[in-house]
Amino acid sequence: MSHQQGFYEYGLSPFHLKTMKGFFVPGAFKFAKRTGRQLLFIGPPAIVFFYVKNWAEKKFEYYNRKAYLMSPEHLAHPHSG
Repeated sequence: MSHQQGFYEYGLSPFHLKTMKGFFVPGAFKFAKRTGRQLLFIGPPAIVFFYVKNWAEKKFEYYNRKAYLMSPEHLAHPHSG
């Protein structure tokens, strides 16, 4: 009988087989609870950012239109031209 070298046996632990166990029932509740606590810190700045971003995009689009370039507001500016 010959001597066997380099024989490895691979397997998975039961902890690796059930990686998401317990996440959907208590985990989702904990996630919702913790996120809800942070809404007052995240919500108002996000809303302000959204409105400022929309205002800036509209202003940017207006400044790149012919209507603005031909307006007295633009023509009166000393650097226009």
